[in-house]
Amino acid sequence: MSRAYLPIWCEKDDCMKCDFKKCISKALKLFGPYIYPDLNLETRPDTVEMTTIAIYFGYCQRLAKYFLLYPQYSPIPVVRTNFINHQTRLPTNVSIQRILLDMLNHGDPDAPTDEIHRLRLLMIQEMLKEKRAYIQADDRRISVDIPQEERKRFSEALKKWRQDLREGKLSFDKTTDKKRCEYCFLTNCDDI
Repeated sequence: MSRAYLPIWCEKDDCMKCDFKKCISKALKLFGPYIYPDLNLETRPDTVEMTTIAIYFGYCQRLAKYFLLYPQYSPIPVVRTNFINHQTRLPTNVSIQRILLDMLNHGDPDAPTDEIHRLRLLMIQEMLKEKRAYIQADDRRISVDIPQEERKRFSEALKKWRQDLREGKLSFDKTTDKKRCEYCFLTNCDDI
């Protein structure tokens, strides 16, 4: 299965038939010059990209800390010049975090990333003030109903999370879900 945002060096268009560790290593080297030395939000914009938030709440807080070390905006030249949208085959304008999420999937439909995608969908729905949210699955558009109560709870948790992040009070615990660790591309998250 292919990723949503392919690297320009992709030859097989199916990560399950490829050496994805080598591919991930190559991408991380490209992103290296963009990494911040720490999480000090006083020296950079305090905007947080929705994928980082979804990683924090729906996958692993420690991995979210890693995501926070990169610029939290798009478009960014390193992505535009090195990754293409799988559907359009044109250069993509997504964030580094969205590429990292794509790498976390390994192109595997069984990757434990459903909660990340659901939270991203919830944030997109709130941002667009839509009553229903939609995902594109192959050639189908699927409607997803996220209850108002859940959206409200998440909105309140997110508000507190943003405040704690600004004040440096946020913790970044490592997930206890071993399957998530198996899919993670970080080699030593204890050093982050």
